Amino acid sequence: MRQISILNFKGGTGKTSLVTNLAYALTQQNKRVLLVDCDLQANASSLLPEQKDPTLTHVLKGEASFSDAIQPARDNLDILPADSELNTAANHIVATGMRSYGILRNAARNLQGYDFLLFDHSPNYTAITEAALLASSEMLIPCELAPYAVSGLINMITKLTETLGALDHEVDITGIVPFKLDHRYSMTEIYLASLQKRFGELIIHAVRTDSTIARAQSLSQAVFEYDPKSKAADDFTTLAQLLLAGEKVVS
Repeated sequence: MRQISILNFKGGTGKTSLVTNLAYALTQQNKRVLLVDCDLQANASSLLPEQKDPTLTHVLKGEASFSDAIQPARDNLDILPADSELNTAANHIVATGMRSYGILRNAARNLQGYDFLLFDHSPNYTAITEAALLASSEMLIPCELAPYAVSGLINMITKLTETLGALDHEVDITGIVPFKLDHRYSMTEIYLASLQKRFGELIIHAVRTDSTIARAQSLSQAVFEYDPKSKAADDFTTLAQLLLAGEKVVS
């Protein structure tokens, strides 16, 4: 089972769009996926037919088991949901120490029947971020094609390297995914070229600007359910195939 965190310390970069649609795309490749929503906004949890307890908050506070909080969302896609009280779980982890930090890692070690375990992160670095990273061996980083994208990524990677190094844990960067690629604008191409110059083969297939993403989210759907022939569906399918192939292809 591959354990992947999807994160960026900046809001609006497409984390939830990437994790929900990539998860769905992987199921279309006959893989079984568990998505753990680590953001108190609980946007990824909206794919569930009904959001109910227990949630990740209860798991991290020791009030429910990891397996009891898993809920079916689609064929071959399950979700462990978040809720608006998730910040109380972060406080609990800090108060109770390293044993709580390892709760997701220990659960992942005992998890059976999944090909992928995906963590959707908050843009804020919290104790829950750290707990989910400790349960991950890889990370995917969605990146907005905008000014200062390179410096923002360098700062984030530096912080992660220092923090995880202190914990004697390594998480490989599987890829950086440029989001909202629009070839109509010259500045978009400039930002993409800047990312590719700095990060090389870590920059993988980009997700093009497509209103299908927002429209699907407004209906609590994946883009494949809203419009399977959309540009976004094609891009997420390509990302899933690259992930399965273990390849890094420059956009």
